[in-house]
Amino acid sequence: MRLHATRRLAAGLVPALMAIMALALPAAALDMGQLKGEVFGQGNRNLVVVLHGDSGPGEGRMSDFAKSVAAQAPGSTVVALTRPGFSGRTGRSPGENSSKDHYTKRNNQLLAQSISAMRQSLKPGRTIVVGHSGGAAQTAIVNGLYPGLIDVAVLVGCPCNVPAWRVSRKGSNNWTQSQSPHDVVGGLRKGTTVILLTNRGDSNTLPRFAEEYAALAKRAGARVTLQIPSGGGHGFRTYQDRTLGLVKQVLK
Repeated sequence: MRLHATRRLAAGLVPALMAIMALALPAAALDMGQLKGEVFGQGNRNLVVVLHGDSGPGEGRMSDFAKSVAAQAPGSTVVALTRPGFSGRTGRSPGENSSKDHYTKRNNQLLAQSISAMRQSLKPGRTIVVGHSGGAAQTAIVNGLYPGLIDVAVLVGCPCNVPAWRVSRKGSNNWTQSQSPHDVVGGLRKGTTVILLTNRGDSNTLPRFAEEYAALAKRAGARVTLQIPSGGGHGFRTYQDRTLGLVKQVLK
């Protein structure tokens, strides 16, 4: 009787131990390529990558948002990625130009390679990339140049036509090394999901840039959602709650 009971106990412990081991996998096991970042949550139901704007990662602003996403996405991995050329809590990501004229071919390749490495490492059910401002621009560029790498792109305050955006900001296009989302939008995979959110009161990345890109993305065959709520500004804090709601809607 004791032998049978021991065997039954052992048989019951095996799956429990396996589950514990799976949960205990370290976040450092995720391959992020050459880029740096902070990892929250665990599991491969969704891979959510959060990209900061051109002012940099800030004092944990995007990390806090990534934590909020992870809390809403059980069984998912959320990464607050440090964009090429920027420094964050986990170190500096390689890249060029830092915050000036930096949506370059090399930087966009580094971002694409990082997302690809995470996908291969995690094998997620869905890959969602959330970018604010410059992070939105680079997300859109990678989405057009590497179709199928991103399942859902959430573009928040996107300067989706870089030359026109620079003219609106400085009177001329002084970012001649940067690629632009509107130039590569035709490469989007048909049926891919693109969500654009720009505040009506965003005087940095004007709503018309999102509106024009949305029309081009629809023409390319993407499933496009465009939101231009009244008020607000360009800072991510004015976007955070609405962005979290949009991400929750597309989680697998």
